[in-house]
Amino acid sequence: MRKKSDQQLIVRRLIVAQVIVVAGVPLVFLITSGTVHAYSALVGTLTCFVPNLYFVYRAFKFRGARAAKMILRSFYAGETIKIMMTAVFFGLAFALIEPINVLAVFGGFIAVQATTWLAPWLVRHRFAEN
Repeated sequence: MRKKSDQQLIVRRLIVAQVIVVAGVPLVFLITSGTVHAYSALVGTLTCFVPNLYFVYRAFKFRGARAAKMILRSFYAGETIKIMMTAVFFGLAFALIEPINVLAVFGGFIAVQATTWLAPWLVRHRFAEN
């Protein structure tokens, strides 16, 4: 069984990976494609990252066996609000930002989301050493 500190380390690694992607993807677009693509990618990365941060806050708000019901409620509420935030952010981006490159927005979003898919690798890499 993992200690609390191990779980916190995994979450921190994931957040750090996402911060690197949030900074790196728009920079790559700026160098290769220009400012419209860069800020569009930034919008996409933040559209994924900010709701993910909210979810992490809600999902890890409670701990312990006695708080199992609160943990479950908080997890579902966090995921529901995360999805709603994501939809609102996309809506605001496409309604308010012009010009915007749709492919760069979705590319940035998918790049940050891909770090979540890499979470099992981050976990395996950490605990393979022990």
